[in-house]
Amino acid sequence: MTVPPRPDRRDGAADTAPASVPDVPDAVLGWRTWRVGRRAQRRTELIAPLAGAPWPAARPLVASCGSRNHTPPGDTCRCGLYAVADPGILEWGPSDHEVLGVVALWGQVVEGARGWRASRGYPRFLVTGPGIAGEQRAALARRYRVPVHPSEVPPKMLARLLGGDRALADTLRLGPDVEVEALLAAHMPDWVDRWQAGCLVNDTARRPRLAVLGRSWRRR
Repeated sequence: MTVPPRPDRRDGAADTAPASVPDVPDAVLGWRTWRVGRRAQRRTELIAPLAGAPWPAARPLVASCGSRNHTPPGDTCRCGLYAVADPGILEWGPSDHEVLGVVALWGQVVEGARGWRASRGYPRFLVTGPGIAGEQRAALARRYRVPVHPSEVPPKMLARLLGGDRALADTLRLGPDVEVEALLAAHMPDWVDRWQAGCLVNDTARRPRLAVLGRSWRRR
């Protein structure tokens, strides 16, 4: 398996990297999702959306498996920490507290058709949507000591937009932190316009059906 090199970090970024997480030069970088808790005590925790388990701060998450026949990620098992190359294929839940980000995976890594499974991982950067306030975003950055960028469009929509521009998605996934921040800021106005246009189209398409339902209800 060919793994992409870990990008260089900008000056001073090492101060924000968790000291207990090794700087692995051959780490695989992939897109994935998390969510953050709604309760006060969990508002600064990254939580795996399916398993519901929190990701630790300042140290890597080590994958586990219920089978004693292998250590994650098993070749014939679905265990391991997941990430994908194409953010457009990520699966999402209904929560407005979901987070898009890039994770560094290392240790034992298995490559599949859609991405990777690994034995160890830690977030490289996060992107939060309008549902997460600046104070909570800053607290996440302090806790995990990684860049946390704001997005004016929901992370699910942002992932879909990036899925339609794989060159940009790969540049963000593999690029240095300073380039990630600049690219997100530069493309955000266009993404907001496209998101709002999509919302308008969807709203227009729903109105005739809502009108029919209203007339049907009044006839009862």
